[in-house]
Amino acid sequence: MKSARLQAFTRDLAEICVEEVPLPEPGPGQVRVRMLFSPVNPSDLNFVHGTYHAALQRCIWNHGCTPTAPQVYYDPAHSNLCPVPPYALGGEGVGVVDSCGSGFLAKRLLGKRVAITAGPPAGCWQEYSIVEAKKAVVMPDDVSDQQAAMFFVNPLAAYVMIHEVLRVRAGEWVAISAAGSALGKSIVRMGKRYGFKTLCVVRSASNSDELRALGADVVIETDHQDLLAEVFRVTGGRGVQHALDCVGGTLASELVQCLGLTGQLLVYGTLSNTPMQIPGRDLMMPLTQVSGFFLSNWLARQSPLKLLGILRAVKKLTRQGVFHAEVSEVFPLAQVVDAVIAAGQPGRTGKILLRLRAD
Repeated sequence: MKSARLQAFTRDLAEICVEEVPLPEPGPGQVRVRMLFSPVNPSDLNFVHGTYHAALQRCIWNHGCTPTAPQVYYDPAHSNLCPVPPYALGGEGVGVVDSCGSGFLAKRLLGKRVAITAGPPAGCWQEYSIVEAKKAVVMPDDVSDQQAAMFFVNPLAAYVMIHEVLRVRAGEWVAISAAGSALGKSIVRMGKRYGFKTLCVVRSASNSDELRALGADVVIETDHQDLLAEVFRVTGGRGVQHALDCVGGTLASELVQCLGLTGQLLVYGTLSNTPMQIPGRDLMMPLTQVSGFFLSNWLARQSPLKLLGILRAVKKLTRQGVFHAEVSEVFPLAQVVDAVIAAGQPGRTGKILLRLRAD
C-alpha cells in the first residue's frame, strides 16, 4: 500500500515521501481502516518539524534527555512515548473498517464507516491505517466523507475548550485569535447556539464578512485596528472573560491585556513560532490566568464514561453543522507535498484534504 512517510525531522517539506509499504494487520482490539480522506492540519506539521518533541524535552519529567537517550514522553508516568521518525504522517481521517483483531468493540466495527484519530507512527496519510477500536467513531449517513474526515481534531478541541476547560456561560465574551480558521468559525457557531459572545481577532479582512455572516458579535482586523482600544470600546471597558490563542508572540501578550477581572487566556497553538512576553503584574493586578491546552493530554486524563459523553455531544453538533469546515482543495496522496504547502499558505481559507484512494 502507499504511505506518506517522513524519515527524519525536517523543515524541508519535500522530504515527505510516498512509499510502498506492506499492508498492516490489526492486532487484538485494533481495526484496519481503508482510508478515504484525511485533512492537513497545522498539528500535522509539528510531527514534520519536530515541534512536539522539542517542547516535550523541556518538560520536567523529560529532564536529562540526551542525544544518546532521546526518548521523550507526553506524560510524567512515561506511558505515552512521543514518536520520532521514520513514521507515517496524518492525525485524523475517515475510512471503512475492512479487517479487525479480537475483541467485541473491534468486531462490531467491521464494515462500518468510521472517523479515526491516529497520528504518527501509524498515521492517516496512507491507504490503510491501523487504529485502536476505541479511537474509531461510526459516522452517520448524513455526515459526508469529507466532513467526517475532520471529526476529531478541531471539533473536539473547540468543544472541550469552551465547555470543559473554560466553562463559558451564556452572555460572556470569548476572544479568538486566528478566528478565520476552521476552529475559530466553529466557536462562532457555538456562540450562536449557546448564547456566549464572540470577539474574532483576524489579521486582515479576508475572513471578516464570513465571520459576521456566521454570527460573530465583533470582528477586529489588527492590520488597521487597535486591538486594546476596540476591546475596551465594545466591552464598555470591562474586557473579555475568556480568550483562546493559537498564535503566540505579541498577539498573545495583547490578549492578556484584553482580559477583565479574573479572566483567562487559554493557549492551544503557536502559529507565530515566537514566545509571548507578559509582565508579571499584568497577571497579578487583574487576577488573570494563562493556561495551556493540549488535546491528547487532556483526553488521556478523562474517564471512559466522560469521553463517551463528549464524543456523543460532538457527533450531535457535527450532524447539525456546527463544526462544518469548508474544503478549498482536495489532493491525491501522490501530491502530499503540494497539499501540505497549500495548507500553509498565508490567508488561505478552507481546509486542504488528501484523497487516499484512487478508486
